[in-house]
Amino acid sequence: MTKNANGFTQSHVFGVVLVLLIALGSVVAFSTGVFTGEKVPSDGLSGLVSVKGTVKLEALALSRNEVVKINRAVEEHKDTFTQIGLFLDAKSLSGTIDDKTVLVWAMVLETNGECEVRSWSRKVARADLVPQMVLYMSKAAREYEQFKKFPDVKQDFKCLYI
Repeated sequence: MTKNANGFTQSHVFGVVLVLLIALGSVVAFSTGVFTGEKVPSDGLSGLVSVKGTVKLEALALSRNEVVKINRAVEEHKDTFTQIGLFLDAKSLSGTIDDKTVLVWAMVLETNGECEVRSWSRKVARADLVPQMVLYMSKAAREYEQFKKFPDVKQDFKCLYI
């Protein structure tokens, strides 16, 4: 075994490089969801989500993490909601949208044709939009499941506001 100037043998150097490559590979595999089963969106938001209003989807400049959160919430509730409409308007828009920009948003969550769940319009800072959307989808799913337990009431309503 030959030692280099620092006193390491070639097998030591090879071992260190191998450990670093395995560690790097593990980080890449976990971040892309290979082991967790998380699917990384390749082309943006789920096809079940439509964005309407004066603020366009591109203007929001959603981060990859935000897209993953929205898509995960949509996937969680795909058996309850067949289509998700997001309506966005800016309270006052001067140029680009940043985290402090106040947005007015509302959601329409369509079910299997019996009823739709709608939110009232709400104001939210851009930074809080995605967490609020995810929270609303979960709340709406719970409320809709509760609503379905009363078939006599369900016949009289085509729209449920939450």
